[in-house]
Amino acid sequence: MANQNKLYRLLKLIALLKQEPAKSVGYISKYLDSSKRTVYRYLELLQNVGFNVEVNKFKKYSIQDNQLIAPSHFNKEELDFLKQLLLTSGRSNKLSQSIVHKLSLNSDIELINHDIYNAKLSRLISLINTAIHTNKQILVKQYQSINSQKVSDRLVEPIKFTSNYISLCAFEIDKQQNKFFNIERMGDVVLTEEPQCHEHLHQFSKPDVFGFSKNDKTYQVSLALNLKAKLLLTEEYPLTKPFIHKKAKNKFFFNTTINNPKPLLRFYQGLKKDIEVLQGTEVDFENSN
Repeated sequence: MANQNKLYRLLKLIALLKQEPAKSVGYISKYLDSSKRTVYRYLELLQNVGFNVEVNKFKKYSIQDNQLIAPSHFNKEELDFLKQLLLTSGRSNKLSQSIVHKLSLNSDIELINHDIYNAKLSRLISLINTAIHTNKQILVKQYQSINSQKVSDRLVEPIKFTSNYISLCAFEIDKQQNKFFNIERMGDVVLTEEPQCHEHLHQFSKPDVFGFSKNDKTYQVSLALNLKAKLLLTEEYPLTKPFIHKKAKNKFFFNTTINNPKPLLRFYQGLKKDIEVLQGTEVDFENSN
């Protein structure tokens, strides 16, 4: 329990140091309910495992959000411990998210990344991964579809995960189509004994930032967002982040190509005053009601 409490405080410290502005040792000490001596020890430990803990001229500390820890900084026992702790922490645990964002995990824990936070998702992904490697069909139980607004079972042949494990590209046997299935919208996964028999029809195309696979038509979008729209868009659709660039105070540009305009149109309807449609956009926002 002592080790878990220590790791918990380290997770809190990482989450705190990621947030601007930088924090003083005194502030950190009160936040963690620890002595200043303990805080200095934690800061040294974070540096030893790979974090670049920065201190400014006012002796305040911070961590850049894009810094990573290499797996080589941990031994197998430490990685196994982190794996079990993170898998049981729950998706809503922001502290666990902080440490996962700092890890570049591979080999025996390759199925864990920053979008896998609880045991259920890990189990589903593990089953799907087994099906991919053994060329077996799977039954996706109680899948919640945004397009059809229905919950149904889908018999599919899994092909490949997206790079961040948000979705699975699979061939749906009933529809005879390659589709992307959001992992979080799966009720369960059943590994069948039926071999995959439609490999010649399997195709994998990278989904757009809203998780939709490529269709016959794509749409170029170029939008100007204020801070409110930018924050809401990246919170609801995290994959949009690399395509949003700051141009001025409280003004951001969002430029990308999408495969399905429906999610963006729904988003726009609630934030018309916060979004400006720019020239070159191939989606008709004004007549989308």
